Amino acid sequence: MVKQLRSQRWIRLLLFIGITLAVASYASAQDYVRDSEPKLFSYDELVQLSLDQPLSPELTEKLRVITTTPFINNEAYYAGSRPRPLNVKDLGPTLRVAFWNIERGLELDDIQLFLTDKDRFMTKVEAERKEAKEKGRSVRDVALEKIPQEIELLQAADVWILNEVDWGVKRTQYREVVRELANTLHMNWAYGVEFLEIDSKQLGTDTFDDKENEQERQQLIEQFSVDKDRVRALHGNAVLSRYPIRDARLIPFKVGYDWFKETKITPLEKAKRKAALLVGEDLLQETRRGGRTALFVDLDVPELSGQRLTIVATHLENRTKPKVRRQQMEQLLSEIRDVHNPVVVAGDLNTTGSNGTPTSVPNMLYKRYGTTDFWTTQGVQWATGVGIAYSATKGALKLAGIQTRIDPTSANIPGLSANLERGLFSTVEKFRFADGKAFDFRGVPEQTVNGKSGTLADSNQRLGKGFAPTFITEFIWKKLRVAKFKLDWIFVKSELDTPRDKKGSYLFAPHFARTMTDLNNFTPEPISDHSPMTVDLPFHDPSDRGKTSK
Repeated sequence: MVKQLRSQRWIRLLLFIGITLAVASYASAQDYVRDSEPKLFSYDELVQLSLDQPLSPELTEKLRVITTTPFINNEAYYAGSRPRPLNVKDLGPTLRVAFWNIERGLELDDIQLFLTDKDRFMTKVEAERKEAKEKGRSVRDVALEKIPQEIELLQAADVWILNEVDWGVKRTQYREVVRELANTLHMNWAYGVEFLEIDSKQLGTDTFDDKENEQERQQLIEQFSVDKDRVRALHGNAVLSRYPIRDARLIPFKVGYDWFKETKITPLEKAKRKAALLVGEDLLQETRRGGRTALFVDLDVPELSGQRLTIVATHLENRTKPKVRRQQMEQLLSEIRDVHNPVVVAGDLNTTGSNGTPTSVPNMLYKRYGTTDFWTTQGVQWATGVGIAYSATKGALKLAGIQTRIDPTSANIPGLSANLERGLFSTVEKFRFADGKAFDFRGVPEQTVNGKSGTLADSNQRLGKGFAPTFITEFIWKKLRVAKFKLDWIFVKSELDTPRDKKGSYLFAPHFARTMTDLNNFTPEPISDHSPMTVDLPFHDPSDRGKTSK
């Protein structure tokens, strides 16, 4: 009888505890925004935004709101999704963070496939590579044995930070890329709009009246027609997380490049060239409303002191000088100076050392419109001498001739002498938060996947010379087929007081940074022109740092 009473008391106690925890959890859940977004533009409003004329006060305000108000969605949390336990060898309980510039989401299907069915993805792509080779097409060399592991590394990440994410753009079939990818990963998400893609070709409003051939004009009109009910023309950055999102804010940079006033490339005389060449030049324009931004997202992470992690997703300007990118970084840092919890900043910082990244015209067409097939059949030629793809400046030519693995953090870059990007990294290294903490700039061999050391090696993978490249592009010049750059970066604030203090705390410090070049280049056409990256952040200071996890 006594045992029975005791048993009943234990049951009541356990029920009480369970109910209390459930109520506490429910009360906490009420603080999470379930689904919110700023009001989107109608097609007619997008057309008004595309015109070079004053906007109405109402449209001006709506534009301000959509470029300063993040989308927030915690539906995954309410559906029961929670972080996945990750126990990394030599680190213990660990948060893995992934960063990727996914190039609009042009290859979203492949991304979703490898995240959900690794074996089917491998079989599919191996067949595609074989077919491409049989047809005489070149495919990039990859280490096949590494690809399954790289997929598993990405699958295990509980936080994803993304650049170049489309929403309702024809080139990506009007898909809400961030929502679809978040559903695939069962993650909460925040999205910040950088640009509205309101070029006349993106909106299907170009009538091509300068084309003398009526058949060609009609073909162009058909090629650029859009579904007016589906086009939303949004492009921006995103943070996806299995941890719930507590808050988010979106801050545009005060300095940068005015994409809306991008001037028309001066055409050559029509008598000297085919009409198709004129189209080729026009296509390289990119008229947009908006500008580069930083998306700040606060996550509830119970394992951390203060139970909060701040993620900053940013994309610094490419069409500007390195000193402007440094100024953008300075503004970003000023916004997080008073943050006392851990911080992760990640993004494509466009650290090329020049005003723009050299790239090929076919690549540019694909990024703008999602296909190059039409232009190939129309005989559009690539050597038109226009745009950043063919910039004959000394800077571009020097960039083409430098080593494929450069180090933008060093004092000098081979072939370029003074490194114009170093000021950005110096700014980040010298920065101190209000609590005295710093970003981790260490490069301890025991904390890297390959034993390499040097500045930022713990958070950004290094190779024998410089960093693992994250951006690869093919040049049109025959002797300079490929150029590789380190454009994408991860910076981590943990418990470190001095950026390079090897004896400092390793609690939530970056470990085992990886760049997944093989996975990205496995498909015949790379998944993106940028490769994904990951870094591991331990929730406890590892007791034994003498071993390296492979």
